[in-house]
Amino acid sequence: MTNWTVWKQEKNYQKLFFSGIVNGIGNRFTQVAILTLLYQITGSGVAIGLLFAIRMAPFLLLAPVGGMLADRFSKKKILITIDLLRVPFALSPVLVQGPEHLWIVYVGAFCLAAGEALYVPTRMSSIPALVKNDRLLYVNAIEQIMVGVVLVAGSSTGGIISYLFGLDVPFILDGISFLISALLLWQLRISEPDDTVPQLVSKTKSSWKLIISSSALIIFIIISLTMPIANGVDNVLMSVYALDVFKMGDLGVGLIYAFLGLGFIVSSFFSNMLKRKLVPLIVIFIALEGSGHILLSAVPNFVTALLTVLFITFVGGISNICLSTLTMKIVPRSKQGTFFGLTEMLSNTALGVSMGAAGFLLEVFDPRNLSLLAGMTYILFTGVYAAMFLKVDLVKEKRKLAGQRD
Repeated sequence: MTNWTVWKQEKNYQKLFFSGIVNGIGNRFTQVAILTLLYQITGSGVAIGLLFAIRMAPFLLLAPVGGMLADRFSKKKILITIDLLRVPFALSPVLVQGPEHLWIVYVGAFCLAAGEALYVPTRMSSIPALVKNDRLLYVNAIEQIMVGVVLVAGSSTGGIISYLFGLDVPFILDGISFLISALLLWQLRISEPDDTVPQLVSKTKSSWKLIISSSALIIFIIISLTMPIANGVDNVLMSVYALDVFKMGDLGVGLIYAFLGLGFIVSSFFSNMLKRKLVPLIVIFIALEGSGHILLSAVPNFVTALLTVLFITFVGGISNICLSTLTMKIVPRSKQGTFFGLTEMLSNTALGVSMGAAGFLLEVFDPRNLSLLAGMTYILFTGVYAAMFLKVDLVKEKRKLAGQRD
């Protein structure tokens, strides 16, 4: 079995995939344009920092809510509703004419992030409901293609469109992307629960009790909390390498992100080699990701840096495929929304804190030294993960979780 074989067979998943491509690229358009708009109006790094803080807050507040709703109500209806509700907020920056309208930018950014916080755990929990269990690995590999395409096409095209046609066009295209995504999702067929609101309260308590009682799920939660600590530093360092270390300007930033996306895409084509031993593969490839950052700290030129960046996201993409598949196979389907909501809350909060801390760390450390520190952190984490996995019988945990029904 290959990615292509699974893709042809999973017609229903194709609609979810294309909706993710469409609204993902639209989101990237807005991210590029909104940063440019803020800088043009204020010329202030504080204004941009405030934007990042505002966009991070909804994940802390709403991601668990989105996950719990996904376990109890129609995933399809939740996804479509959120896409449609995001349309006016995607368009709202068009109204901004000066500093007096900055509140529109911040309100719109908060509401779009709130929609994303509700959307992501619902979408993730939809995947096991759409595809057969033995195809999850291949579908998670295809998800890496989506991540790569969005990263490459969204970031680069958003900048080009803003430059050629003005800042209003990316916002309009983002609004249209949510409408197209909703139309694609309308064609989904997902088996839906018919629970009532009183049942929601009792089942939510049951879900949380189940999660904290499982050693396997606690390991997944710890990974979700700790990996973004290193990832956040990565996100900041990539642009710094292009702009400050190698003095390549905006072209360098574009190339860095293109190779980041390419690494994710390439990783997806190795899914047929990842059928077994997912736990060792997770540990090995996270360690290799750390090794990539250590290598990046010593690269002599920009071309070598690009190849190293490609390697980093290639091995990172493989660890993502393995971890997502393992999680989806072990977490009971009726609890996946709640679980993914929790992990999204933790990972995005940790990522935001890490990115903020990276800015301060760059005042103390040279970018290369900080990259070396990030790589060593990855490798330290893999030792911790390996020790935790060795103490847990995942087969036994899966059976125990499967036996605990609502």
